[in-house]
Amino acid sequence: MRRTKRTLAIVAFTLASCSAQIVPASTPTSSPDMLRLYATTPVIPLISHLSERYRDIQPKVAFDILTGNYEAAVDALLAGDIPYLITNHLPPESPLWAAPLAQDGIAVIVHPSTPVTGLSLRQLRDVFQGRTTNWQALNGGAREIRVISREDGSGTRSEFERLVMGERLTTRSAQIAPSSAAMVVTVAASADSIGYVSMSYLDDSVVALAIDGVLPTPQTVYDSTYPLRATIFIAGLEEPVGQYRDFIAWVQSREGQAVVGEKYAPLLRP
Repeated sequence: MRRTKRTLAIVAFTLASCSAQIVPASTPTSSPDMLRLYATTPVIPLISHLSERYRDIQPKVAFDILTGNYEAAVDALLAGDIPYLITNHLPPESPLWAAPLAQDGIAVIVHPSTPVTGLSLRQLRDVFQGRTTNWQALNGGAREIRVISREDGSGTRSEFERLVMGERLTTRSAQIAPSSAAMVVTVAASADSIGYVSMSYLDDSVVALAIDGVLPTPQTVYDSTYPLRATIFIAGLEEPVGQYRDFIAWVQSREGQAVVGEKYAPLLRP
């Protein structure tokens, strides 16, 4: 099994050095190609936004986008149903070719009526482990905490557990939300709930908690002050050619990164 390749051929990028230059692999060319992609639910707003902007400069390019969780995306890739997937989770041991497109923040969300405005990483871990079960222990009301988690196979769950839980298990009493949108709806419907979602899904129906005193924003993700950060990758079995390569090169260019920065944290300053 070969190691994951996380750069686009001649494009070199290091997340620890966000000032690094990313040079497009090639100049996008006009073609009637169809780009077929699988987007996990946290990155749907990103690929929707990018594909719309890309069609402005390449009107002959069409997109066919499937969606689901990370596990389903990998299955579709291995089955040959799609050539590339876009995800906020890619295990270090993955054999897939991959290139970074953006940075995401995993926001911890609660109902707007919740008096708690922030947690430490330790407090958050204790809540999702089931050790802290009442909001009163967190300077909230005397109410039982309702933990909402993503399903097995979710990339966001894998990243949350990597960043927060370590080797600890999420409490068995957690309610499962089957998608990013469902997570927001579920938390918004319960004053006692707490969950997590890509920061691109934040809206007025929920409130993001500060973690270790820092709120999730594109700026705090970009400057690495927010602790729950994930890289968004495009991945496939082989290095891309043709319109796929052109599209990735555009996303990694300064023009594409300016579009990324409207909803997520860019890899570099536009």
